Amino acid sequence: MIVMKSSQAGFYRTKPLLSNVFCFALECWNLALTAGSVTARLAKFVVATSIYVGRIDTPVLAEDLLLNLDKFPVLFRKDLLATDAHHHPYIELLGTMYMMKLRHKGNFGKTSGSIWRLLFVVALMPWLKKYRIQDELNLEDEDLLKKIKEMSDVKKEVIEN
Repeated sequence: MIVMKSSQAGFYRTKPLLSNVFCFALECWNLALTAGSVTARLAKFVVATSIYVGRIDTPVLAEDLLLNLDKFPVLFRKDLLATDAHHHPYIELLGTMYMMKLRHKGNFGKTSGSIWRLLFVVALMPWLKKYRIQDELNLEDEDLLKKIKEMSDVKKEVIEN
């Protein structure tokens, strides 16, 4: 970090020789670490297979073995689950809707949008209508449309008054 700050100004290299030598050293260090990591994992794999050579009832690198040598698959799975749990599409959509409601206040999610959404659900996904109006689950389509019209009329009266 110190070397890069002294040899660069933004993306411009003020001392190209020093910058190139330092970048080359970092690449060599990365290559050495990668080779060492691959060698260590290969050695662990050979040790695990030599210990469990006669076992046909378990995979070679199963999780509940006597020697749990390789931690990378478990760490990868934990990292994947932790990352994936925070990026669920429904959670993100719900968060976006809450933020839009906070930003636009009364101009977001008006009655007309709710009625169009209900019509869309009734027309294209009728099996979902039982989740929309929880107190009257057995409404037929005409009754549901009447209920929507009554709700919109009541809201219009409230708005006008």
